[in-house]
Amino acid sequence: MRLLVLGGGGFLGHHVVAEARRAGHDVTVASRSGTRPFPDVEALAVDRYGDLSALDGRTFDAALDTFSDPDAVRATAERLRGSAGALGYVSGMSVYHPDGPAVPDEDAPVRRPGEASPDDPLQERSLAKLGAEDAVTSVFDGPVTVLRVGIMVGPRDPSDRFTWWPVRLARALAGEASRTVLAPGDPQRAVQYSDARDIAAFAVRALGDGRAGVFDTVGPLRAQPLAAVLDACLEAAGGRPGDVTWAWAGEDALRAGLHDVEEEARPLWFPEDQIPQDAIDSSAARAAGLRFRPAVETARDVLAWHRDRGEPALAAGFDAAQEAALVRRCAEGTAPTG
Repeated sequence: MRLLVLGGGGFLGHHVVAEARRAGHDVTVASRSGTRPFPDVEALAVDRYGDLSALDGRTFDAALDTFSDPDAVRATAERLRGSAGALGYVSGMSVYHPDGPAVPDEDAPVRRPGEASPDDPLQERSLAKLGAEDAVTSVFDGPVTVLRVGIMVGPRDPSDRFTWWPVRLARALAGEASRTVLAPGDPQRAVQYSDARDIAAFAVRALGDGRAGVFDTVGPLRAQPLAAVLDACLEAAGGRPGDVTWAWAGEDALRAGLHDVEEEARPLWFPEDQIPQDAIDSSAARAAGLRFRPAVETARDVLAWHRDRGEPALAAGFDAAQEAALVRRCAEGTAPTG
């Protein structure tokens, strides 16, 4: 397969390129910089808001787009009409209507303009994704695969929101940090997330098959309680149950105690009131071949990646003093616990 990846140097796009190479496909990436993510990958310089001429005269069996601007996505889809056999687009699970079913599938109601409260942090981004979905499905002349993703984790995650956990636990086990570890919310709260590499593998397979349709790609196979995910991170760091003490703090306490830490930099799962659904039904994608690796494998690989990149300061996290203060508040009963 000749695959065009619009992007390819960041997180999910990089893993799509890597997966396609492993599968023996010919890969071209298109980005503003025109930088090759791998030596054997062709790179084209394109401006999503202007100059797409590098795509002229080129043909591909499939292309994948992750951009969020509907107008730019539409312009690219129009440019690829007749020159790409199939088109994939990466959307998000936040497009589902907050008042819809507790466990939405691909046919559940989606958000509509003017129906969300002004302080809904997901509305604007979700409407942009829905606009882009409509653009690719209405403009492109071949099979379109829409992947609705949720929380993505794994090596190269620029947010470090998941990476924080195995790194923090490894530091505790090495004696470099306290073995009392702040943990967010309710330990039995079910969480769903996906390793970006699993989504990448599914995307490459679906595009190669010309599989059209919308697919929820949120995993793992069963919703896992947050406590189990953090225990998997502890195992990945070389620990065993009991090696650390979890200090579970309610989300109100966390908001108050971390008020000076930007929300996107907090190493926590998204607040419960920002995720109106109990879970996402990904059975259609699983039936089409989507597979989810165990949490411990993701955590081990993330820790190894962090060490390979020289263990820089994490993009997410808080300092030891903030963590200790919240732990003390919870122990004294001055902050609600999950």
